[in-house]
Amino acid sequence: MKPLVIAGMSTLLSLSLISSTEAAAKSVKQTYTIVDAKNKKYTVSVQSKAATCRKATADDFWWVKGKDTLCTGKFSLYLNNKSTSYHYTFSKDNPYVIATHDFRTSGKLKNVSGNPTVFSLSSRETSSYMSLTTFSIQNGKLIRHPGTFMSYGMRPKMKSDLLQVPIYSNAGDEVGFLFQDKKLSKEKWVKGKEHSFLSSSFNSKTYKKGVQEWNAYSSKTSYFVK
Repeated sequence: MKPLVIAGMSTLLSLSLISSTEAAAKSVKQTYTIVDAKNKKYTVSVQSKAATCRKATADDFWWVKGKDTLCTGKFSLYLNNKSTSYHYTFSKDNPYVIATHDFRTSGKLKNVSGNPTVFSLSSRETSSYMSLTTFSIQNGKLIRHPGTFMSYGMRPKMKSDLLQVPIYSNAGDEVGFLFQDKKLSKEKWVKGKEHSFLSSSFNSKTYKKGVQEWNAYSSKTSYFVK
């Protein structure tokens, strides 16, 4: 599989779909602001010079009909308007998404507490799961972190240096929800606390509590499971 999009931690500054927003956009660009460890600002943009875009239809299960934009083609990451070595290809089954909701947008992982230090791209791996690749600024360069994350249904969220990844599990004897905490240390993600709501019964208090946490997590950007 070709390199994918990630889910990012960044604040959207501008979004421009140049050319037609209906069938085919010759140029697509989304721009974000992130900061380095010294709080110096940089712009990271996702660009394509020849993408084909369309509005989501009723057949596009994960996206909002008539509002979310799905694009295919070759995309590249730019730092301060200069091309980097990161290039990605998006397809019909795995489009680059410009969505009305932060959780669905391919080039966004929102940090709820100021300018983010991390940018991410997301890519849908299955009908339910998406993968995330993350980047940060090191010595004035955009550097990709090793590994990827898998999250269920929606993109993870970030608060300060905490990344929380939502997962739904129905493998084995138990079913339910997991929220995994991770922190960035020396440009690598380190696993922290795991909030588990797994149970052998859908009627259990544990499973029902997991549903409550999932609904709260998905409905409010600032909500994190504790």
